[in-house]
Amino acid sequence: MSIFAVLKPNLVMTDVEEIFITVAQNRGHEAYVFVAKNVDFERRKIFGRTIENGRIVEKEFDFPDVVQNRLAVKAEDKETYLKLAEMIPFSTNRVGTKKQVEQRLKRIPELEKFLIEVEDCKDLETIEKYLDKYPKIILKPLASNQGKGIYSIEQNSGKYILKKFDEEQNIDQQQLKEFFNEHIKNRNYSISPFFRSEAVNKQTTVFRMHLTRGAGGRWQMIKFFPYVNINPNVDITNGMQGALITTREKLFLEQNYPTCHNDIQQSIRELFKIFPTAFQKLYAWRLDALGLDLGIDQEGNIGIFEVNAGPGIGFMAYPVAKAQVEYYEWLKDAAKPPFNNYFLPIHLRDRKAS
Repeated sequence: MSIFAVLKPNLVMTDVEEIFITVAQNRGHEAYVFVAKNVDFERRKIFGRTIENGRIVEKEFDFPDVVQNRLAVKAEDKETYLKLAEMIPFSTNRVGTKKQVEQRLKRIPELEKFLIEVEDCKDLETIEKYLDKYPKIILKPLASNQGKGIYSIEQNSGKYILKKFDEEQNIDQQQLKEFFNEHIKNRNYSISPFFRSEAVNKQTTVFRMHLTRGAGGRWQMIKFFPYVNINPNVDITNGMQGALITTREKLFLEQNYPTCHNDIQQSIRELFKIFPTAFQKLYAWRLDALGLDLGIDQEGNIGIFEVNAGPGIGFMAYPVAKAQVEYYEWLKDAAKPPFNNYFLPIHLRDRKAS
C-alpha cells in the first residue's frame, strides 16, 4: 500500500479530489487532502480529509509517498511547502512564463511546423511591421490571464479594424498610436500573425490536448477536444469565455473540417508522439501534466497557442485520476532525492527555506 496526498490552499474537497481518492483506494492505497498548516514535521503526521464508507471524514495520517500539488501557494505556507518537497516527491511543476515556453519550443526542430511567429511588442513600429506583412495580427499579454486583454487588428481600406472579444471599432493611424500608448506600451505584450482557427461555419475554435503521465511514467493523451465560441462576432476563444465543449472530437472534425479531418487527426497523433518527450528534455524538473491549446484552420494547419501546466480536469476527472494514481505508484520508487521542484509562484521565489 502507498499513501498519496493532495496539497491545497484549503480543505474543501471537490468532486475531482473525491474521484482521485476513490480511485486510489480502489487500487489498495490510502489518499487524503490536506493544507500546509496541518503538517507536523516532528511527529511526521498530517491532519487531513479522506473518504470512508462514502462519507468525508477528518483524521490524522502518516506522511505520504507522493504529494499532488495544486500550485496555489500562500506566502505563509511557503516554508512548509519547501521543507516537505525536500522529503517527498511533488507532482505538478510549472513550465515558466509564456515567453520562456515560446523560447523552449523554438529549440525543438520537430515542432517548427506547429509554431506561430511571435515576438515582444515594444513599439508601434513593430505593429506596423506586422500589419505590412500579415493581413491580421493579434496582441496578447505575456502574463497568463484566461484570455483577457487580447486584441486583434487588421487593415481596412487604409484604416484599421480593432477588436477586443466582440467589441469592434474602426480607427485611423493616429488612433492606432493612441491605442498603443494607452493599452500596449510598457505592458508586456507579444505580437503574432492572426491564426484563423475556426469551424466550417466560421465559429472560432480552440482545441485542448490534455496530456498526463500514467503507468511507468509514460505520457498519455487523456483527451483531445474543441471549445467552440457560438458568438460569430468573436474571433478568438478559449475555455474561459463561455465556449461550448464537445467530446466527440472525431465527429466534430468530420463535420467542421470536412476536407482535411483525416490529415488533422494524423497531425494530432504526430504532435502527441513528439511533444511531451521533447518538451520534458528542456526541463531539469519532472513535468507530469500538460495542456496544449491548439488552433486549427480550414486547411488543416495546426498552431500551438499555449502550453499550460496543471491543466483543468473537469469532465476528465476519472481517466485523469486513474492515470495519476498509476503514475504515483511508479513515481514513489522512481523519484530519488534530492527532488528537483519548480512549483513556487514568481512572487515567492525570492527567499529559500530556512
